[in-house]
Amino acid sequence: MESDSSNTQKKKTTSFPPQRGQVKARVFESFANTFTSMVSKLGEVVAKIRGEGGSEGNSASSTPPRSSCNSDGNSDIS
Repeated sequence: MESDSSNTQKKKTTSFPPQRGQVKARVFESFANTFTSMVSKLGEVVAKIRGEGGSEGNSASSTPPRSSCNSDGNSDIS
């Protein structure tokens, strides 16, 4: 009879699956956290780009890009 009582004690440690809707809630929570993190990092990148690009709409303060055309007339290219 001792073996019967030890078997019932082992069966009591079984776990049940999560309640209805908990798995879906965990998935959406994980998705929301990932999305929030991505948007936050994107905002940091945009702020960094705007900060390095100078003032908004004022292109006169920035130097123009270098051109491959030589207007001096003394071109070394044949």
